Parts: sequence; C-alpha cells; structure tokens
Amino acid sequence: MTLRPDTEQNPPDADASAPYDVAILGGTLSAGLLGAVLARQGVRVLIARAPGDADEPSGETTVPYTAEVFLLLAKRFDVPEIAAFGLFPDLPETVRRTSGVKKSLGFLYHRPGSPQRPEESVQFNVPGEHAEWHLYRPAVDAYGLEIATRHGARVLAPDVRVSEATAEAGGCTLRTGDGHTYRARYLVDCAGPGSPFTGHPGDSARPRLRHRSRVYAAHLRGVTPFEDVAPLSRYRKATPWSHGTVHHLFDGGWIQLVGFGNHEGSANDLTSVTLSLDPEVAEDLPGDPEKAFAQVVERYPDLRRQFEGATVEGAWTEQPLCQRTAEQTFGEDWFLLERSASRNDMFLSRDVTMGAELVHALAATLLHAVREDDWSTEPFARVARFQETLAGYNDRLLHAARTACRDFRLWNAFSRVWLLWQILADLSLKRARLDCEAGPERSWAPVETFELGGIWFRVPAGLRETVDHALDLCDAVRAGRKDAGAAAREIFAGLRRASFVPPLYAFGDPSARTYHFTFPKRLRMLLWTKTKAPADFRRLLTRDNVTAVTSESSR
Repeated sequence: MTLRPDTEQNPPDADASAPYDVAILGGTLSAGLLGAVLARQGVRVLIARAPGDADEPSGETTVPYTAEVFLLLAKRFDVPEIAAFGLFPDLPETVRRTSGVKKSLGFLYHRPGSPQRPEESVQFNVPGEHAEWHLYRPAVDAYGLEIATRHGARVLAPDVRVSEATAEAGGCTLRTGDGHTYRARYLVDCAGPGSPFTGHPGDSARPRLRHRSRVYAAHLRGVTPFEDVAPLSRYRKATPWSHGTVHHLFDGGWIQLVGFGNHEGSANDLTSVTLSLDPEVAEDLPGDPEKAFAQVVERYPDLRRQFEGATVEGAWTEQPLCQRTAEQTFGEDWFLLERSASRNDMFLSRDVTMGAELVHALAATLLHAVREDDWSTEPFARVARFQETLAGYNDRLLHAARTACRDFRLWNAFSRVWLLWQILADLSLKRARLDCEAGPERSWAPVETFELGGIWFRVPAGLRETVDHALDLCDAVRAGRKDAGAAAREIFAGLRRASFVPPLYAFGDPSARTYHFTFPKRLRMLLWTKTKAPADFRRLLTRDNVTAVTSESSR
C-alpha cells in the first residue's frame, strides 16, 4: 500500500470520519514515541489519552544505555527529536526547566538506629560525554505527544476520553464520551489499569513475576540534600549526591530520590520520592501512605533528618502490590504494550528504558504490517515474546537487588555487575546501530535479535554469563544456600578474572566504591584496548563508537 507522506507540521484535530491505521490508547512517553515513529513513516495514527496517564507513577530516570535506545529510535525511524530524550541539553526549554540532571547514581546503605556509614556507600559518576537526566513526566509526556502531532499523528483533545474500545476481526473501534466513534485497523493499548479496552483477558490474579513490592510515591518539596545531612567530606571522592539519582538502601527495601531542581535554570523545586518495600516488611505499617513513609524513615536517623520539614505536593499514592502481568498481550487486531502488559518496580532506570526498547520492537512490526497490508499474528507474537522476556529479565534484576539489600557487601558486588552490564550494553547497542547504518543494504537485523533474551544484541563474550552468575548467587543467598559475604566475594573474584572487564574499572575491588571515568583513565583504557583487550571488546572502542552524538548532529 502507498503511505501518506509526512507533510503536515500542524495537523488538524482528530477526525472521526477518517480511517486510521493504528489507534494508541494512552498519553505517556511510550505512546508518544510510538505515535511519532509511526506517523513520521506515513502511518495514519490516532492517540487517545487515558485517565491513568498521570495517576500511576512512571519512570523518571535515564542511564547512558537508555540514551542509546532513544538514539536508535531517532536514527532508524528518522525522528531526530527523539535523540534529545537521551541528551538533556538538546531538549526544549519547557522540558529542561521542569526536569532535573543526573550526574551520578548514588547508593547509601542504612542500618536501623544508626547514622549512615560512609564505607557503606557506592557512587557511579556519569561520564561527561553523557547527559542523563530526571524526567518530570507531566512535561515529558506532553512533549512526546507534541512530537507525534508534529509528524502527523492525530491526538484527541485532553478533555475527550475514550469510554469504550473494542477490537474485532479487521479492526478496532473507539467510542468517546462526547459521542464520537473512531475506527482503526489495529489497536495498541498502553493505558494501563482502567483502560477502556474491553474483550482482552486483562490482568493476571498472580503476576508471573517473582519480585514483590508495596510501593509508596509522591513529589515532595523541601527535601534536604543528603550532602547537607552528612558532610560530603566523609565520602572520599564523592560528588554532591543531590546532583544525581539517590538510592537509600536497607534490608527489605529502598527509597529512590529524583530531584528536578538540581541545576541552574530549573523552575521546579520538587523531588520525586519512591519507597519500595517487601510486602512482609510493610505489613505493620499504617494504612495512610504518608504516615507509613514517615514510620519507615523514622527508623534511620539520617533519613529522618533528610525528610523532616518536607511537604507533599498533591498526595501520596500507594500500590499494595506493584507487580502485575496480563494473561495475554496480543490478539488478531490488538497489542498490550508496556504498562498494560506488565508492571514492576521503577528502579535502576528500567521503566523508561524498557518502554523505549519495546517501542522499537513494536514499531518495526507495525510498519511492516501497514506497508504490506499483512496483519499476520506471528510477527506480533514475536514482539509479545520479547516483551515478556524483557519483563522477566527486569524481574530477575529487581529480585536480586532486593536480596542484595540484605547485606551491603552483596550490594557492593551486585552494583558492579549491574554497572558493567549498562556500560557494555550502551557501547554494544551503539556499535550495532552504527554497523546497521553503514551496511550496504542498511539492514536493521543486528538490532532485532530479540531471541537473544534480555540483552538483545551482540555483546562481549562472557558478559551474559557474568550477569547470570551474579543473579544466580543472589538467588542462592535468598534461598539460604549461600552466605551473603561469600556470594559477594565470588562475584568480585569473577570480575577480577574476566578478560573482558577493563582492569582500570576496578570493578573487582570492593574498596573502589566511587567511580569517575577521568582523562587519565581514558588514556589507560586506550592502551589496554590496543594491547590486551579481547577482540570483541576492541570493536566497541573505535573512534566512532565512543564519540558523543547530539540530536542536532543526527539530523
């Protein structure tokens, strides 16, 4: 079939009489990204916001790997604005002034009744060529929809809600509260709980996930930076904690702090606060979520000091069981994406990252279906399997992270494996993308090897096994088959032995708890790459693969 060219920069409002190829339920970032990609390629797209867009907590942080997934979307589907989602300075001012910067990832371990011990902290400082950030979702989600409309997608007005959505053989129907009916060939539901889409199996009573958590979330004003609670001089080589994402860890849970007012030019003084607890730990907490949070932080002196005087903007939310999965995620004319398919803790930047990964996989499949007018279910089944695999991989990471919180020694080891995976995933995906762009046929097959699992592209030999072994050791600790200290020592020993782990990272050294990728380290990395690094690592450190790319230069 012939696709409509991208010529309308200011598209009119949605037209109920017009035929659409794809209707998207939900107005969050994933919906906007998918709508932008499809519309840019000529697909007739309709987007309908959902009540849960703003009600349910969403991911608010990125890591360098997240930025590379955004850049893949921008390059592959010719939507340059998406590249800026991974490069904070390139975002429009309306997004920058409400969102925060992320110069580090900090992990601070706490014991009940005791001040935080500096020797039980880890900080990873983000290299200067990256520009990670904290997403203030109201502004970010709105900008995602703006990009979609800029490329031709039609978006229902904010006050128009879909009262019912159905999918039948040959298409789907959306009925709105104002009496209009819209039709499309295919329906993508990423509206989450309370979706108006009827006729699909819905959420499973028991999620197919091992991790379990009760989650409390709110935006607070007046949160004291942790460097003002405990002097930074106590933490050797550490940078101000509030300049990045802060994670307070303790046996049974964690608190994640995401600051939006931590840079010059910000007009947002809020901090996003998310408390995630093992449900058994939360059993005796008050029913009021604000009182429950206060009772938890009261157990830890430095946390009590950090939050005393802070006030809530809006209200606290509570999810007694955060996890959920859908029994079935696709049908003949529909697909459940992201939060409609599965939901888990928003930790270690996985929520935003997985959303972008899934948009990449589904967009390519939808484009083929529209172009060939071939709506066979097997290509969508493949994406559904990939989505379930990603959810399962994320679940393994979260399950291991909760176990690692029992003992700082284990967290110290687990966090090194997690960071190694993130660094090499970032470099590997970028290498795969560049190879795709440079190939004579510009094939994107190297970034579609979804059957590889949670790491869905080629990476240095040994990385998958190293990650799996660390996760298995955490499982053994949880099951009582392994001591936490012994598991930590085994993980560190494996990192010291691995030929693909650059020695200068010092990931095998438990005492190297503050990470800076300095210029001298870069020189030593270059020497190691040229003399001792395995071949499949050397391919990641070519000049083109370590050069930063901005959205402006990607146009």
